[in-house]
Amino acid sequence: MSVKFYTRFVADLGTKGPSEYTGIVEIAGQDRLPSDPQRVALLIARDLDLEAEEVRVLQWSRLH
Repeated sequence: MSVKFYTRFVADLGTKGPSEYTGIVEIAGQDRLPSDPQRVALLIARDLDLEAEEVRVLQWSRLH
């Protein structure tokens, strides 16, 4: 199962610098949206092949 949510986050892309993303993210293997922003950052970072500390979640909400 997967969960889709609207998110806004900033990712530190190393030498390219920070990059902000706003849009819909789908995370496989989840049946509900985590309520903890650090958990959301970890899931996004995993999909982007980044460390959780390199992702700062600004906003997120589940899509129905």
